[in-house]
Amino acid sequence: MNFHNINKKFKKLSVLVQSYRNFCDKINALQKSAEGICCRLRKKKGENNMWLSRYFVWFILYSFMGWAFETLYCTVTTGKWANRGFLYGPICPIYGAGAVAISILLEWLQGVQLPELQWWQVYLISAAGSAVLEFVTSWTLEKLFHAYWWDYSDKPFNLQGRICLENTLLFGIAGLVIVYLIYPFVRQISVGVPNIAIEALSLVLMAVLASDLTLTVSALTNLNQTIQEVEDRVQLYMEQFVEELTEKRQDRIEEERVRISRHYTWKSTEKMDWTKRSALKRVAGFRRKDFERQGEKLSMLREAIQKRVKK
Repeated sequence: MNFHNINKKFKKLSVLVQSYRNFCDKINALQKSAEGICCRLRKKKGENNMWLSRYFVWFILYSFMGWAFETLYCTVTTGKWANRGFLYGPICPIYGAGAVAISILLEWLQGVQLPELQWWQVYLISAAGSAVLEFVTSWTLEKLFHAYWWDYSDKPFNLQGRICLENTLLFGIAGLVIVYLIYPFVRQISVGVPNIAIEALSLVLMAVLASDLTLTVSALTNLNQTIQEVEDRVQLYMEQFVEELTEKRQDRIEEERVRISRHYTWKSTEKMDWTKRSALKRVAGFRRKDFERQGEKLSMLREAIQKRVKK
């Protein structure tokens, strides 16, 4: 009887031990599964960081190509050196943004295994995308700095001087060049570069771009102070001039206002450092509908700087 009870208890103990072992096996399996998921997440995070660094390097490279093309084109057509672009460095970010957008689209289509775009589809997407990008960029820069870096008002089928049909069609052709020539070349070069090198290069380029952007924004925003100083001097002089003028002829007063404005504007350029002068030279013009006098002073500043450079 005692032997039977012992045997029965032993079987129960064996069942408990086996259950415990099964539980431990399941815990180990869950632990391995969790480690695998964490490993894949870390790998995916590393790949995402790698993609970001690669696209940023591409952005700078495309921006440099755009700057080189536009600077060469404007230099040849105008017969004088034209440093194009919003920044001090040899890049045009708007070209880089458009080219990177096309590159991302191509890689996304390859990733989801969709049919390749036909050449006419590439052309239409590039033309439409460039028009949207150019219009938004022009509008944003004008709202921030009350200035514009290109103006298509003299070209037919333009929209507020920001975009025009001719350039939109040309940017469509540029999209074909990027898709079928530049993008494959850039991608092939990137494959042979070690990941650590791309990471390091992206960090260096990011630091340089941030410094350039900070310098440019600072130079442009400080122009308002210069304009206000010119405005105050002109206002003070004109008050004295009107008081001394016996015959208050409006045309004579306006003529004197323009003359003295140019005089004080020329004087104000003497106080500008090279950063302000360089930033102002790259601007095509100013739109200040709410402050027409200030817009006029900005244009005078730019004209004075160009005369100083010629000297």
